[in-house]
Amino acid sequence: MKTTLVSNKKIVISAAIGGGLELFDFVIYLFLSPVIASLFFPHENDSVALLATLGGFAAGYFARPLGGMIYGHFGDRIGRKRVLVFSLFLMAIPTFFISCLPTYSLVGILAPVLLILFRFGQGLAMGGDVPGAICFIGEHVNTKQRGFMTSCLLFGMNMGAVIASLLVAMLVTLLTPSDMLSWGWRIPFFIGALLAIPGFYIRKHTSETPEFQVWLQMGKIERWPIKFLFRNHLCRIVMGFSIAGLAAAMTSTLSLFMGTYLSRYIGIKPDTALWLNSTSILAYSFSCLGIGLAIDRWNALTVLRTGAIAIFILAYPIFKLVSLHQIVPIMLGLFISAPLLASLMCPVPALLIKLFPTPIRYSGIGVSYNVGFSLFAGTSPLLVAYLITSTGYKLIPAFYIMFIVLLASPAIWILHKKAASSRGLATPGDILENYDKLYS
Repeated sequence: MKTTLVSNKKIVISAAIGGGLELFDFVIYLFLSPVIASLFFPHENDSVALLATLGGFAAGYFARPLGGMIYGHFGDRIGRKRVLVFSLFLMAIPTFFISCLPTYSLVGILAPVLLILFRFGQGLAMGGDVPGAICFIGEHVNTKQRGFMTSCLLFGMNMGAVIASLLVAMLVTLLTPSDMLSWGWRIPFFIGALLAIPGFYIRKHTSETPEFQVWLQMGKIERWPIKFLFRNHLCRIVMGFSIAGLAAAMTSTLSLFMGTYLSRYIGIKPDTALWLNSTSILAYSFSCLGIGLAIDRWNALTVLRTGAIAIFILAYPIFKLVSLHQIVPIMLGLFISAPLLASLMCPVPALLIKLFPTPIRYSGIGVSYNVGFSLFAGTSPLLVAYLITSTGYKLIPAFYIMFIVLLASPAIWILHKKAASSRGLATPGDILENYDKLYS
């Protein structure tokens, strides 16, 4: 028992640290968006330049479904561990090249083209890493601990975002604006590329999941898992996409976009906005641990439904507090949003693991999770910024959140009905015991 506990800790830590390193690389672009807007998308209208920069952020998300399919294919064919190790390097390479890019003033239109190209490369890596990490943890740990353990993965990933936000906040505070524009913005990208080295070492010294090894020994590995997935499990893809899309829109609007929202639209000083956002992400990260325990105590669907109702009711009060342009109300609004965001995000990995059978699980999660995040996380900052610019109404994000909750409600209801019915959601144990019924 003690050996298993130690092994589980090692598995979770390796996946969480690797995920945190990759998310660090992926989100520093958004935290540096005001700087990137002026260096790579110069325009007479600052709002248009910012929208173009957020479009580059979206490009990284649009690449994620393709990354999920490519990584998912190999993850279901040769194993989760080998693919996860490789994903770190695929993230590090474009991140390093971004740190070396010439700006618009030097090479003109080539600068934003290269930037978006490397963002696409980052998106490919991120699209393969997160689903793989979910499979890796979910197939290693006991089902009774799955909610907490997969939430630890989210905690580690969020800490990568916290560190990225804090690093950018520190640079903005310590450097002059001219130094930040000249060379300071390159530092986070360069550090992010170097972090692939310890991440590789940590992941290399882990073992393949027992669940995948069982299927490998049975000779039940699909030759073309993506093809089998779309032919036989389209309904599961739609369900997975819906709940992932809800979590994606909330994460992007309430967490990743918040620093830009506070500085650009509320009028908070950029360094102060970054510090506030870092504190908010930190609160969200620790909330994930508590929500993970709640999932194991009750179940993922109950937590998800409760969180969806709560955020629908509280979205407007949260953004009303944030829009008051005073530190105390802003912090109150951000701290209220933290556990609500965790209650929408943490159930997703546990539900996705149950939705897809082991031989196509990496592919299934890769497609549904990444399509949800590409359509909603990638576009939410761009859409919200556009709506605020067009209407001049600063509380637009609250109504956007309420709209997304309504959009996801049918999928949550259907999942609840399926879980309550005799058919239920197939667990890995069910699939192994009833192979002909549930997989063939």
